[in-house]
Amino acid sequence: MSNRLYSAGSVFLFGLIAIGLLYLPLLDAQIMRHEEPRRALIAEAMIMEQEYLVPVFKEQVYAAKPPGYNWLIIAVSAPFGEINEFTIRFASLLCLIFLLATMLFLLRSYLDPPALTFLGAGIVLSPELMRKGTLGEIDMMFTFLVSSALWLWFYFDQTKNNHARWVLPGILIAIAFLTKREPAFVFYYAGLGAYLLYQRRFIELFLPAHLLAAVITLSIVGIWIWAMIDTAGVEVLIGSSINEVANRGLKGDLQSTMTHLVSYPFEIVLALFPFSLTLVFFLHQNTREEAFKRYGDLLTFALIIATVNFPLYWFTAHSAVRYYLPMTPTLLVVSAVLFTVARTTAPSWLINFSRAVILLVAILSGVLVAYLLAGKLELIKLPSPVMHELLGQSLAIIMFIGTVTLAVKSWDGRFTLIVFCSVMILYRVIYYDVLLPRQLDKFSYERAVEQFVQDVYDTVPAHALPIESPATIPHEVWWYMNYGDLTTAPRTYRIQFETEPVEALAQMNWRGRTIILTQDN
Repeated sequence: MSNRLYSAGSVFLFGLIAIGLLYLPLLDAQIMRHEEPRRALIAEAMIMEQEYLVPVFKEQVYAAKPPGYNWLIIAVSAPFGEINEFTIRFASLLCLIFLLATMLFLLRSYLDPPALTFLGAGIVLSPELMRKGTLGEIDMMFTFLVSSALWLWFYFDQTKNNHARWVLPGILIAIAFLTKREPAFVFYYAGLGAYLLYQRRFIELFLPAHLLAAVITLSIVGIWIWAMIDTAGVEVLIGSSINEVANRGLKGDLQSTMTHLVSYPFEIVLALFPFSLTLVFFLHQNTREEAFKRYGDLLTFALIIATVNFPLYWFTAHSAVRYYLPMTPTLLVVSAVLFTVARTTAPSWLINFSRAVILLVAILSGVLVAYLLAGKLELIKLPSPVMHELLGQSLAIIMFIGTVTLAVKSWDGRFTLIVFCSVMILYRVIYYDVLLPRQLDKFSYERAVEQFVQDVYDTVPAHALPIESPATIPHEVWWYMNYGDLTTAPRTYRIQFETEPVEALAQMNWRGRTIILTQDN
C-alpha cells in the first residue's frame, strides 16, 4: 500500500510539473472567447450585486446554467483582486489538477504503478482534457465532480463503507448539478443503476443509506431551485430546460444524424489520443481475459458506467465531445488497465508500432527544431512567439534528442507510454510556437475587441454611459466594456450589427460582420 501511495504521489508530482511547464505560463495569452466572457460577466455581476444564487447575464436572469462555476471563478479571482483571462482559466486548470489527484488517490489500491502512471499521463496530456483544462468554461469542473462522485462511490463500495458510499458522492453530484444541471444526475444514476442492476443489487437504491443521501443531495439542489423560482418563476426554469433540449438534442436531419453516428466514436478516440489507442487491445482475447482476471470489479465498473452513458450522446445529432467529457477519465482507466496487461499478452506488433510512432515523432521534432532555428536566423518570417523563445527551443531540442535515443534502444511494452507522452508534449510545443501565434494574428483582425472598446471610450463622453446594446452583440464586447457600461435600455449611443449604411463612430470586424457604434441625431 505504501509503495502504491508513493507511486501515486510521484505521478501527481510529475503531472504538476508538466502542467506548470505546458499549461500554466500562457493561460492569459488570448482574450476571452466563446463562453468565457459569459462566465466572467455572471461572476462579476454576482460580486457587484452581492447575489450569489441567481445568475444574471446582460441584465436578465440566466437560467440555463446554475452558478457553480461562477462561484469557483470568484474564489480563484479573490486573491488576485480581479476577474481576468488568467483567473477564469486557472479555475479550470485547478479542476484538472483536482481530477488528477482524486483519480490517482482513489485508484492507487487497484492499479499497479505502470497503470497509475498511464492514467496520470492520460489525464494531463489527452487533447480534450488539455484543451478544456485551459479554458474558462464549466466542462472541466463538471468532469471533475462527476468522475470524482462515481469513483468515490466505487472506492467506498469496495471498502464496505455504506453511508460514506452514498452521502459523499451525493454531495459531489449535487455540486455537479449546480454546475451543469440535469446531466449530473443522468451520468451518476445511469452509471450506478446499470452497475447495480448488473450485480443484482438494484434494491440498494431504495435502502435507507441511499435515501438519506438523496435527501441531502436534493436539499442542496433545492436551495438554488427555490431561489430561481422565487426570482424568475417556475416557467423560466422549466423553459430553460426545454430550450436546452430543443436546441441541442432535437436538431439535425437524417443525414447529419447518420454522420454523427459514424463519426462520434472516432471523435471520442481522438479526444483521448494517443492514450485511447490501447482500447484496441480489448479486441485481443488473451488481453481481455487477463484484464478481467486481474481487474475484475474495477474494469467491470468502468466499462459499465462509460458504456451506458454513451448512447445518450451517440444517438443525439450535433452532440459535441465535451458533453461526454465526464466519462473520459473512466475511459482512461480502461486504457490504463489494457496497457498494463498488454505488456505481457499483446502481440509483437505493439513493439513495431511503437517504434514506428517514435521515429515519426523524432522526425517531427527535428523539423520543429529546424523551423524554430530558421526563424531565429531570420531565414523565414515567424509570427511573434507566445511561449518564451528559449523554453520552446529547449523543449523541441530535448524532444528531438530523446526520441532519437528511444528509437535506437531495445524495446519493450513500457516504451509505449513514453511514446504517447512524447507525441503530446511535441504537440503542445507546436501549438505554442506554430499554431497559437497564427491564431492570435487572426484574432487581431477578426476579433479586435479591445481596440474597438478603446475607440468607444475615446468617442463616448462619460456622462453618456451606459451605451445601448442588444443582447446579441458578442459576449466579448460586453466583457471588455467595464461592468455596467452597456445596457439593453434605449440610449443616445448604441452598439449594433451594421444593417444598413450609417455613419459609424467606431467599428470592428466580427467574423466577417461589422459591429458599429452609432449616435442618434
